[in-house]
Amino acid sequence: AGAHAKDLKLIPESVPEEDVLFVERNYPIARFKDIIAPDEWRYTAYGLARGGVFTRYEDSFDSRGYSKRSVPGDKQLRLWHDKLAKTRNSITGEKFYGGPKYFPQSLYAPVSKEVQKAFIGPAIRQLYNEKDWPFIIVIHTGPIYTKHRSQFYYWVKQVMPENYVVIHPKDAEKLGIETGDVVRVETPTGSFEAPAVVEPTVAPGVLMVPYGMGRWAETITIKPTYFEVKESGLARLISELPDKAVVPEDAVNPVKSLPEVTKKVLFTKSPAEYYEKGLAIDKWRFNGVTPNIVQMNDPSLGNWSLLSWLGAAQAYFDTPAKVLKTGRKHKFEFPNLVW
Repeated sequence: AGAHAKDLKLIPESVPEEDVLFVERNYPIARFKDIIAPDEWRYTAYGLARGGVFTRYEDSFDSRGYSKRSVPGDKQLRLWHDKLAKTRNSITGEKFYGGPKYFPQSLYAPVSKEVQKAFIGPAIRQLYNEKDWPFIIVIHTGPIYTKHRSQFYYWVKQVMPENYVVIHPKDAEKLGIETGDVVRVETPTGSFEAPAVVEPTVAPGVLMVPYGMGRWAETITIKPTYFEVKESGLARLISELPDKAVVPEDAVNPVKSLPEVTKKVLFTKSPAEYYEKGLAIDKWRFNGVTPNIVQMNDPSLGNWSLLSWLGAAQAYFDTPAKVLKTGRKHKFEFPNLVW
């Protein structure tokens, strides 16, 4: 990454020695500098010392605010893509369709024991019909969080200290759900519980979970209790987790000896006492939920995660679900729900 940034002229050819020394003296990651070439380490140190390197606004956007960066590809819009049409599904051996066409969310390959000529598997709704599974789970980071690492930023947590499940008012009315009701969301792979928020900003038939919370392991660990999984191997692994694992205050902590200004620069996400004392479970550090643990699996891939069969990434927006009331209520800690 450092060499690439240098090639883009975001990092100078000659990196000041004081930049490298600053990182090597203050950044714990410097102990792993031998993983990359010495010249690339200098470029990397330049970026680390500045919190990253960035292009000038004028170099990235035009006068209308549109990005100047081109979309990958050959900049041609095709109604038929011969390269795609010649590409085969790696499981079935059948060729993909080379033009624009709607396909319902589907498995990667057929799952029937009978021989089927199809370049993708059956539609998910063939396996899990809308009558029994009336919802689809989606995730959304909103304006505050990014990925799961965001849940450890205490200043962000003051704005949104917990997350929930957003459900459309029409669906909520049918099920008798109100904001603050704790609901159980069931999927083909398991279930999780979370408080509901009734909001018209999601479509009917959609359950939206603000992303960025629900993680249960970092340097310290707490056993999660908000979900259940059906897959026996995963359930056994989770059951073997300790109730909690902490780092005692008298443990070796190299952070304590760092200069105060260094700690303020490097560790802006948490209060200072978090790094001065032992690492323990606190109220905000492992709260919230994530639907990842009960996302749809693909039986045609040995129950691997459901994939986008062209993009090859995990499909986060295609998991069928149902909602049940638990009879419990949740009192939100903050007056305004932000997502």
